[in-house]
Amino acid sequence: MSGAEVTVVARVHPDRERVDAAVAAVQAAVAGIRAEDGCRQYDPHLADDGTFVIVERWASREALAAHNTGAAVQVLRDGLAGLTVAPTQVTVATAL
Repeated sequence: MSGAEVTVVARVHPDRERVDAAVAAVQAAVAGIRAEDGCRQYDPHLADDGTFVIVERWASREALAAHNTGAAVQVLRDGLAGLTVAPTQVTVATAL
């Protein structure tokens, strides 16, 4: 099922004292990520508990793998450096 569409749910844990900076970092990366080959959806949300939930859909695992090593996601990683209090939790699921 390597060519099947995949959905990703990522939960980012920003420092509550630095949420505005973390929001800005996420927003700075969105356009570049959405422009990547195979990106079908990339929608960040601020959850009631203060975490970010990012819902992503990718055309394939290969597209997701390219995203994970690409420049656009590095903008996000660099922007969030020092602004989080726990590792990002990522769930990857293959469409049935």
